[in-house]
Amino acid sequence: MNGSRFLFLSLLALVGIGGLLVACQRTGDSDIARTKEGVMRLGSVEVVDTVARAVAPTDRPLAFEGLRGLVHLRGTDQTTADLAFVRRGRGASRADGQSVLDGISITESGTEAEYTYTLTADDDNYAVVDIRGEVPRSAALQIDRLSGAVHIEDVEGALTVDHQHGDVNVQGAAAPVETTIQNGDVQVLFQSVPADGDILLKTSNGDLHLALPPDASAQIDAETDAGTIRTQGLTFTAEQFAPINAGARYEAQLGKGGPTIELRTQNGSITLRAVAPTQTDPADTTEAPAIVPSTDTTVAPQPDTVENPPDTRKAPDTTTVSDTTRGDTTAADTIF
Repeated sequence: MNGSRFLFLSLLALVGIGGLLVACQRTGDSDIARTKEGVMRLGSVEVVDTVARAVAPTDRPLAFEGLRGLVHLRGTDQTTADLAFVRRGRGASRADGQSVLDGISITESGTEAEYTYTLTADDDNYAVVDIRGEVPRSAALQIDRLSGAVHIEDVEGALTVDHQHGDVNVQGAAAPVETTIQNGDVQVLFQSVPADGDILLKTSNGDLHLALPPDASAQIDAETDAGTIRTQGLTFTAEQFAPINAGARYEAQLGKGGPTIELRTQNGSITLRAVAPTQTDPADTTEAPAIVPSTDTTVAPQPDTVENPPDTRKAPDTTTVSDTTRGDTTAADTIF
């Protein structure tokens, strides 16, 4: 009798443990969501709001630090930076998403050296903040975040990007640019190469695309461990090339030389190409070539979007910055 009772209690305990395991698995499953493209994301519900901020940076760099999310900034002739911080909180329910959203903080701090926006969250695994807006054309930018695509357009100040994952696309640069990322492509178009200050484009896994004016003067130092090096439409006064592993090392001089442009990728190809002048002959119908901007992958707010009033002194200009594709150059390629 005692043996039968022991067996019954043991079976009951096993059923209880099995039910607990099933419940845990179902709870985990409910936290998984997929986009229309099938990409899995944490949390099936997203709650969104927008916080507007404005500042006059004067001659100080603008710095953005922390969390993940897209950055899309455009330079204009205004003296203030008008910014929209799109906060996103995800969870298994609306309440969970709102709780994550409420835990996202945007802190401002300014010194004579720089003006910084620091983004933090109580649960950074489920929190995202996209940064959009317009900044003074001459502003210097420093972006140090976990991940997210970065698109900078018509900003002529110095630029630094340091993050783990996400493509970087810069259009219209005119000052030193330094990008250090782990995974993603880097595309930079210079409207003019700065006379002072070196340039570094570096990714561990991704392609590098650099576009320069045909009359630019610079020293090129390019290396890939696995990939090809291609030039198009540029005339070099000196060149050196050597295979390395499954890649290559390429050193060259443009014009009379100048700042060093260093390009580094461990796994990816490198392309250097010429950009035609902005003003073209009316008889010439060829479009000015440029690097193709990366696709904006911002996820649109869900129907449960929370509309909160901005906590700012000045609302941002929310004009949408559209990505356009320009014509490509037709000069013959040189592939190393």
